[in-house]
Amino acid sequence: MANLCFKYPGLKKVECVLSLSSGGSVAIKELVPANITEKFMEWLESTPFLQLQMFLIPLSICIVATLLTNPPILAAILLKKKLRQETRYLLLANTMLSDLVFMLLNAIIAFCNLSLWPLNRILCELAYVGISTGYISAVLTITLMVLDTYLAVRWPLHYLSLLPSSRTIKILGLIWLLAFLFPVSILILIETMDIHPLQHQKMCLILSFGHKPAGEALLTGANIFLLTGLATLSSLILYFYVKLYCITRKSGIWNRKYSRARVTLLFHSVLLLLYFGPGLIFSIELLLYRKELIGLSDRIWICITNSNVLMMLPRALSPALYGLRYREISDAVKGMLFPARVSQIGVSD
Repeated sequence: MANLCFKYPGLKKVECVLSLSSGGSVAIKELVPANITEKFMEWLESTPFLQLQMFLIPLSICIVATLLTNPPILAAILLKKKLRQETRYLLLANTMLSDLVFMLLNAIIAFCNLSLWPLNRILCELAYVGISTGYISAVLTITLMVLDTYLAVRWPLHYLSLLPSSRTIKILGLIWLLAFLFPVSILILIETMDIHPLQHQKMCLILSFGHKPAGEALLTGANIFLLTGLATLSSLILYFYVKLYCITRKSGIWNRKYSRARVTLLFHSVLLLLYFGPGLIFSIELLLYRKELIGLSDRIWICITNSNVLMMLPRALSPALYGLRYREISDAVKGMLFPARVSQIGVSD
């Protein structure tokens, strides 16, 4: 067993003793933060902190992967008039924008929590509003992308009149409004009921809405809304995919084992699972902690894994699996990043 002493930013160190057992667990003793209350101390004492910081590795990888692919795709769609006029690319651009908002705010919270730099309560609440808005906007847009594909296959002659780009822009504005209203409503209720779940723990992590009746009622309502929304959107996506298969099964696109249709369906299914799964985990996680079926240490592990890995994976994968598989977008991105090389290829052709 070895004793180590560390001084972390934002902490007033009185005496720091970390006992490393043979199993690698870490017990933090007499580490007194200047402005971190009992719940955060309980987290420090019950969680292997050094192992917890290992989550910064997958988080950083996902951030780098997202920043390398997401902004170029978004810029290519917004700067190319031809791409902006197509509904599917507008929907894709909105997904990229929603993911970018989610990723940046989630990364700020994660780095602050894992580096022991507690955010101000108001800033933390505003960050969670932005994260929730980005997440809801992304899942609503993905559902609309499946509907767009269904309309294009089911009514190809009337598709342009059913969902033109002008109507799509209005729908996307409505999506952002709806996505913004839910977390803002929760925030207003928190302030009105004087619950302040983040005030007493001085850390940017929603552990619960308190044990007051108002807090428990708000938590129950938020979970019911979230679960109902995810179930409804998942059912709609499954319905449209089944209808698409029934419409196209006689065309022969499903006959080959590795046909483009099969591969596309596989990619989309994986991404949809990664987009919708973390929302379900988040809802169940809050309920389990509220019912005291899991301890604080388990709660922290689930939350950190969900926010730093599971929620970041689709943001890192979707630009490549959704965006760059379109040849028009791939060519536009290459034209922006390597204009001289693209012009040379065009001249040689």
